[in-house]
Amino acid sequence: MSREAIVKTAAITTLGCRANQYDSSAMEDILIEGGLQVVSPSAVADAYIINTCTVTGSTDSQSRQEIRKLKRRNKDAVIIVTGCYAEVSAEEVAEIEGVDFVLGNPEKSKVLECIEAGRGGVVNMSKTSVSEDLGLMELRVKDATIKKSHKRTRANLKIQDGCDRTCSFCIIPKARGASRSVPVAGLLEELKALSNAGFREVILTGIHLGGYGRDLLPQKSTMTSLLKDMSELGLPMRLRISSLDPDEVTEELVDLLASEAVICNHMHLALQSGSDKILKSMNRPYNAERFREVVESLAGGVKDISIGADVIVGFPGESKADFIETFNMIEALPLAYLHVFPYSERSGTEAATMSGQVDARIIKERAKRLRMLGEQKCLEFYGKFIDKKVEVLVESGRNEKSGLLKGRTNNYIPILIDGGDELKGTIVKVLLRGDELSLEGMRGVVV
Repeated sequence: MSREAIVKTAAITTLGCRANQYDSSAMEDILIEGGLQVVSPSAVADAYIINTCTVTGSTDSQSRQEIRKLKRRNKDAVIIVTGCYAEVSAEEVAEIEGVDFVLGNPEKSKVLECIEAGRGGVVNMSKTSVSEDLGLMELRVKDATIKKSHKRTRANLKIQDGCDRTCSFCIIPKARGASRSVPVAGLLEELKALSNAGFREVILTGIHLGGYGRDLLPQKSTMTSLLKDMSELGLPMRLRISSLDPDEVTEELVDLLASEAVICNHMHLALQSGSDKILKSMNRPYNAERFREVVESLAGGVKDISIGADVIVGFPGESKADFIETFNMIEALPLAYLHVFPYSERSGTEAATMSGQVDARIIKERAKRLRMLGEQKCLEFYGKFIDKKVEVLVESGRNEKSGLLKGRTNNYIPILIDGGDELKGTIVKVLLRGDELSLEGMRGVVV
């Protein structure tokens, strides 16, 4: 069956992290370049690409459900499954009814070839070592002519892939391989292309951002030096760091955040636990005191910075005292929000075989308490900006409930404003109000 006769539309479903979001945007560009119309995953399409996540057992289940749902939507559609679940469990994915192609992470650039091949009746699995290349990153950097086909104002820029760390709860190094960095020159060209395409904010993303540049030869680089190089381009856009481990936040990076207006005053840190015992069991390369020092350094050195943290609750061996230690530390620190993850056993990880697995009911209760604390700290942080003027990047969509325009400040506060569509994709000055303050964000008036 030929693509011209049957496949005219394709849809991409993205599960998981920002690295996957970047990959999906790159695959979308490939499909459009190949003459296909990219439609919403909720539409009836001729081909569906599911870019999966495998960080927990529940995300594997979510991926399977999505595959079956899309096949029901169009039984004749070509189904391509890629991403980390496809990388780690290719044979399991191939056995799911309706799947035509299983592509590992390095093969994502082959999506158009698969669609052109059509449904052959036998699942085609393409596998390359995840450490052999940089996949879509190399392809996109070679032709840095990003098309603003995604109707967004913010873009992800994947600067590295893979991870050299060995956290006991994480399967991702097996799915993504060793850390590999995109050379600085290529990233600067892609950043220029994103600016030319009209993006006004770029989020630097990867699997282990703090590992950026260590593998580059003959001259190594760092996150901080890369940010300096990007800032010096003088492009009309904001730069945002997606997430770092606390041991990789240096004094030099704090100073750069404080001095360069183009770099957003926002930092998301991977805490995971405030108990040194649990951090050691997780095989994390820092202790609670180091996390505390980093947060206090950022809060004291960078004006109006928003600091968020990832926390895992119910990790094997986490006692009530360990949880209280985590809770009390978070409560005392100037954090603006939390991402709370109930521990979920992931087969293939060291943690899955550990003794002291915590009862699911206890995990649920601890997660609830931390989320309530996170909501409280979030509202307190928002409240500091009542009656202040801030810059807001207005997004392409509107708030579904109110119909108002939505956007974000440099320090990541969600804002709702009244205005016309001509404001979309622009940065506007907004006076923040204190009425209707909620976790959804703050109301503001364009001034």
